[in-house]
Amino acid sequence: MEILSTGEKIKRARIYKGATLKDICKDKVSVSKMSCIENDKIKPEKWIIEYVADKLELDVDYLMKDVEEQIKANIDVLKDEKFNSDVEEKLQYNLEYALDYNYNDLSFEIMHILFNGYIEIGKFENIQIINSKYYDLCQKSKSDNNHLVYYKDMARYLYMNKEYMQASTYYNSVRKYIREKNIEDYDMLSTVTYNEAACYMMLEDYERCYEVAVRLIDLLEHVNKDIKNAEIYHLLAILSLKMGKDNFEEYESKSYKYFKDDFGRKANAILNYATAMFEIGDKEKATEYVKNGLNTYPKDNKQSLVEYMLRCIEELTNNNILDEAQFICDETLNFAIDCDNIRYIERAYYFKSIILQKAGKYDQAEMYMNLSTDALFKYANKQERYNRYIEMGDMYHKLEEVNESIKYFTLALGLQKKM
Repeated sequence: MEILSTGEKIKRARIYKGATLKDICKDKVSVSKMSCIENDKIKPEKWIIEYVADKLELDVDYLMKDVEEQIKANIDVLKDEKFNSDVEEKLQYNLEYALDYNYNDLSFEIMHILFNGYIEIGKFENIQIINSKYYDLCQKSKSDNNHLVYYKDMARYLYMNKEYMQASTYYNSVRKYIREKNIEDYDMLSTVTYNEAACYMMLEDYERCYEVAVRLIDLLEHVNKDIKNAEIYHLLAILSLKMGKDNFEEYESKSYKYFKDDFGRKANAILNYATAMFEIGDKEKATEYVKNGLNTYPKDNKQSLVEYMLRCIEELTNNNILDEAQFICDETLNFAIDCDNIRYIERAYYFKSIILQKAGKYDQAEMYMNLSTDALFKYANKQERYNRYIEMGDMYHKLEEVNESIKYFTLALGLQKKM
């Protein structure tokens, strides 16, 4: 992926063949002019490129492809590759050339790929390093699209850092920019409007969330993707529940209509409705929705099914629907063992212990918590170990086994000093 100017290519090929400038030029081109071409002081005419290509046995197209074209070609390749250290290095290499040649739009595009690559792999400190340059390139750009891209990238970064208020401000800026510039990109407008509403949802500012979300209804006729329509109605349905509005069933029905046969997404939506119902105190209906979600979720991928079942168990356990949680947990444990996945097995044992503790059956809970802990410590980090020591200490305290309780609290304190 080396980048060379036309002059550099000529010079490198000439030296490789052991030819002098005079050997190449003959009586066709002056030696001084060829020297200027090789040193990028002037651009060669097409006939000179064709002449030199013939003398050095090079491809004409290869010689004519300038730095800008090479960077563009490299970007086209790199943007489709999975982001890793090798891709990062190549992008940085291309960025240096783009900046040196003042190709601001190309520099911006590379920065955009780097920015999102760092988000994907969680290198947020690198984003802080490049952000000022990214902003500077955005300001230099005359492209409306580049401004929108920058605002969206910043909003995404802030959202992933749980800085929801700041993220909502950037999403709002995109909406205003689209309107002020009369940009007819309804797909982008619907996406950023949805994301802005999601920010207010995370902030639990449901009034503001609904105020933004209802704007999506006017955009639905311009949105051609069923999944996006489904997500919009899904958001509106959840808001209707949380705010006590009477149009939940209407929005719920429309979300299912657009989910069509995507039963995985549909089941996740049903579980989200159950969560909202638990929050407003409608436990009986919420429990029925959890059961419905389990019946809806596809059974062809056992690993993803176990993940979904664990979410259901957690929701039921948190809301003290213990009999149903226990029934699902037993089945989940069997599936987890079939999958031979230590993390799933650990979670299933853990929830079984929590359910038993909530039911006051601490003697039985102890066994499952120990099984869970044995599995957890095969992969746990320090924070996870610390949290488990605290839970074990609390459990033994309730069992009135003072020595065991003190042992685990002491282990937690010792580990805390190392964190």
